[in-house]
Amino acid sequence: MKNMVMVFSWVSLALAVITSQAAMGEAIPYEEGTHYVALPVPIKTRQADKIEVAEYFSYGCPHCYQFEPLIGAWKQRLADDVEFSRTPAIWNKDYQVYAQTYLTAQALDVLDQIHVPLFDAIHNKRRRLNEPEQMAEFFGEMGIDPMAFARTYSSFGVRASYQQAEAKGRAYRSSGVPAIVVNGKYRIEGSMAGSSAEMLKIADYLVAKERSLMTNVPALKQPAS
Repeated sequence: MKNMVMVFSWVSLALAVITSQAAMGEAIPYEEGTHYVALPVPIKTRQADKIEVAEYFSYGCPHCYQFEPLIGAWKQRLADDVEFSRTPAIWNKDYQVYAQTYLTAQALDVLDQIHVPLFDAIHNKRRRLNEPEQMAEFFGEMGIDPMAFARTYSSFGVRASYQQAEAKGRAYRSSGVPAIVVNGKYRIEGSMAGSSAEMLKIADYLVAKERSLMTNVPALKQPAS
């Protein structure tokens, strides 16, 4: 009887472990049209061998300010096959200045220096930074030559990047920011995800989905010599 009890206990434990493993192995039930949207026209990404994750944002958006610590930490743990980028939203005059400022900082290679402080200045310190001259002054406070900012802000390169950002924004078809676009195919918004943290979980799910598709693509046969 004692042996039967021991056998029963071991069987029960084994079943519990198997059930637990099966539950862990189940795919997270994120559904297209419910938790994320497939873009009607996919956007060409910069590198075919990378999974591109783009944050659609604006310095003027309070939700983007609240989202920044989460996505900032999240992008640090992305695998080497994932490329993170940002696209500034351009919806009104203030957002135009913020977008062009972001692209200027990118061109000057000072994004890491000004990105979070600029968010903080607008939303925490309540500074009015919706004119290029005000932005030049802010950059000066951050140790960046205001004249270099002004020249770059109105440069051909930044204007070209601005037009590209406008085109991407139209292609995203997003109703708000922040939004995340995965590999030019899928858009995730907080209104569908339910929370900022859930947006990132859905992004992880879609990155894994894209990685699986890339892994399963058969290699092209080499022509016979």
